[in-house]
Amino acid sequence: MKNLFAIFLFFVAPLYTSAQINNPAFRVNNGGDIRTVISTKDRYLYDGFQEGKVYFRNGRVSLARLNYSFFHSEIQFINPKNDTLLLSDNDFISRIVINNDVFYYQKKQGHIQNIGDYGKVMLGRKQQLLFMGSEKNAGYNQYSSASAVSSYSHFTNRNGEMQTLKSGDKLILRKKTDFYLIDRNLRFSVANRAGLLKIYPDHKKALNNYLKDNQINFLEENDLVKTLEFCQSL
Repeated sequence: MKNLFAIFLFFVAPLYTSAQINNPAFRVNNGGDIRTVISTKDRYLYDGFQEGKVYFRNGRVSLARLNYSFFHSEIQFINPKNDTLLLSDNDFISRIVINNDVFYYQKKQGHIQNIGDYGKVMLGRKQQLLFMGSEKNAGYNQYSSASAVSSYSHFTNRNGEMQTLKSGDKLILRKKTDFYLIDRNLRFSVANRAGLLKIYPDHKKALNNYLKDNQINFLEENDLVKTLEFCQSL
């Protein structure tokens, strides 16, 4: 499916409860082109599309110009017609390699980058632009918030009613990062206490003591790296 840059009158965003929201916020006119507001470096992981490899489960390897789209949370490629497309056969792909970065596909989550190997587990990172809500035109080109900032599965107003975006509305997007634990069977779980204890069931006491003593924030990459290094030493 071709990459659609225009944002339409109705926008559906997934529910995320464990992700860290990072500034800045990007405001885009409803129906506008995000490329005119959000720079390439804020829409993609790499400065440009890179030569990469797509490894299929049947052993086939395809070469393509690839990049990771924050807007889609997925890898995109450029076809011979110079169209920017999303991969349509992710279920048949084992991994994607761009430069030295490895990505795995998780259904309903998109592509997750392996950012560290710690023996029993790998640390995965998903970066994205998250739709937060809208701002309503308050006149004189001044905008005020139309609803509390939220990331519900459907955009709702303060009364909990479905909010249909009008042509004068601006959409708010923010960048955020989610972290995942990936076991050796490529099973994904959110990076949290429960996920760690599931992977290390024989070390629950040591892990609980470590997490208590070190006040680990599972939304911080550095804290997760330190924790997985500790787990690797068990």
